[in-house]
Amino acid sequence: MRDPMHLIRGLAYALGATVLALLLARAVLTLRHRTTRRVFAWLEQRQTRSPTGGLAGTYMEHAQVATSMAISVLTWSLLLLLFDAWVTYALHQFAWTRPWAERSTEWLIEAAQQLVLGMAGAVPGLIVAVMIFAIARTVTRANALFLQRVERGDTTLPWVDADTAAPTRRLSNFVIWLFALAMAYPYLPGADSEAFKAMSVIAGFMLSLGASSVVGQALSGLSLMYSRSLRVGEYVKIGETEGTVSTMGMFTTKVHTGMGEEVSLPNTVIFNQPIRNFSRLVSDGRFMLQTVVTIGYATPWRHVHAMLLEAASRTAGVAAEPSPYVVQSALSDFYVEYRLCAQSNKNAPSRRAEVMNLLHAHIQDVFNENGVQIMSPHYMADPPEPQVVPAGPWRPQEPLKGAGHTPV
Repeated sequence: MRDPMHLIRGLAYALGATVLALLLARAVLTLRHRTTRRVFAWLEQRQTRSPTGGLAGTYMEHAQVATSMAISVLTWSLLLLLFDAWVTYALHQFAWTRPWAERSTEWLIEAAQQLVLGMAGAVPGLIVAVMIFAIARTVTRANALFLQRVERGDTTLPWVDADTAAPTRRLSNFVIWLFALAMAYPYLPGADSEAFKAMSVIAGFMLSLGASSVVGQALSGLSLMYSRSLRVGEYVKIGETEGTVSTMGMFTTKVHTGMGEEVSLPNTVIFNQPIRNFSRLVSDGRFMLQTVVTIGYATPWRHVHAMLLEAASRTAGVAAEPSPYVVQSALSDFYVEYRLCAQSNKNAPSRRAEVMNLLHAHIQDVFNENGVQIMSPHYMADPPEPQVVPAGPWRPQEPLKGAGHTPV
C-alpha cells in the first residue's frame, strides 16, 4: 500500500485518464455543436420547402427549442457518465480511495433511480395540472372572443359597454388564471415540500409590503373605467391639466395637451380631483369651447354679447348649430364676467388648443374694431361721476347681429 512505485504508477494512470476524459468531453461538445447546426439547417430547409402557413413554418421556433433541449439533455447525460467513469477509474488506482470508487457507481445509480421515481410519481399530478391549465386557456379564449364582440359593438350587454369591455376582458381573464393556478397548485411537483412552502411565504410577504400602492392605483383605474368618467378621445380638464385623453391604463392615464406635451397622470391623482369633460355632452368627436372676458360696467352688456357672438361666427372651428351663446357668469366689484360657450364643428382641428387660439384671435379683432378694451378696471378712488351707461345713445339703431341672445 505504501510502495512508491505503486503510487507513482497510480498517479500516472489517473493523469492519463484525466487527459483522456478531457479529450472525450471536448469531442462530445464538438459533436453537440455540429449536430445542432445540422439539425437546424435541416429544419430551415424543411421550412423553405413547406407552403406558406404550413405546419413546419408555423411551429419552426418550437421545433428548434425542443431540438436544442433534447440535444442538451443528451450531451449532459454523456458528460455525467464520462465524469463517473473518470472518477471511478482515478479513485480505483489508490488503495485508500478504492472503496469510494466501488461505491461511486452505486451512488450514481441510486441518484438516477430516485430521479426517475420522482419524475414518475409527479406525472399524474402534472397531467391534472396541464388539464386544469388547458381548460383555463379554453375558457379565457372564449371569454376574450365574446368580449371583443362587445368591444366592436356586435353584441350589447346591459352591464358592459364598448368602453369597459377591454378592461373587463383583462380582469376576468386574470381571475380565471388565478383560480386555475389555485386549483393546480397542489398537483405541482414539490408543492408539499418545506422549501416550496417557505418560498411561497416569502413571495407573499414581499408582495404584501410592496403592493399597497400598486393595488391602490389599479383600483383607482378600474373605478375610472367603470364609472365612465373618462373615455379615450375626450377633451377633459383634470386639475391644472387640460387636453385629449390618449390612453387609459390600469395605473396611469395619458393626456395630450395640444402643446406638444404628453402628461401621464396617476389614476389615484385623477380619482381625487374634479374632472371637467368638454366632450361628454356632444357627439361625433366634437367638444365644448368656453372662454371668459371681463369688461367694465361702462360698456353695454348687449354690445359685449354681440361682439363675442360675432367673433364666434368668424371662427371656422365653431359650429353654427347649436348656436353659440354668452352668459354673464359674475357681477364683480369692477367688471362683468362674460363667458362665451360654443361647440366645435366637424371642420375643427383635432386639437382644441388650435380652435381656442383662433377664437381668441377673432375676439381681439372684433373688440379692437369696436373700440372696446379687454381690460378689467380696478377701484382706486371714487370716480367723479357714476360709471353707468347713459340712457338713449348707448343702443344703436341696428345692433350687431346676435345682440341680446341668451341660451334657452
